[in-house]
Amino acid sequence: MSTVLKYPYLRLPIDADRGFPQAVRISLGERIYVLSIYANVTDEDLLEQDAVLTLPQQGAFLVMEISTDEVDGTRILFRRKLVPDVEYEAHELAMVFTELAIHPLNLNAPGAYRSSVVGGAALRWAS
Repeated sequence: MSTVLKYPYLRLPIDADRGFPQAVRISLGERIYVLSIYANVTDEDLLEQDAVLTLPQQGAFLVMEISTDEVDGTRILFRRKLVPDVEYEAHELAMVFTELAIHPLNLNAPGAYRSSVVGGAALRWAS
């Protein structure tokens, strides 16, 4: 069963091999946004595995924060745990993620360990 998305999404420039946390800058409409993504793993047994963690799961999840610079400083538009295939609306932005998988070795470290975080962003209205 395929999900019908409300918006035409552009793929986010997330490189899971860079490790997490990481931040990417995107320009949509007339603004520049900073997307910060980090993993929160509270179950230490998950850190000992030599396998990719599909998120979210008990004891592990990804969080994304979206911010933008304004005249009076940085404004946080959104901060949320991520779940695959859920369309999130953050002011004029819409976000969706289709893959959330991180290998424990990519926590605080770069490397090619088969981690994959795939998502998209779209404008809901002109900024």
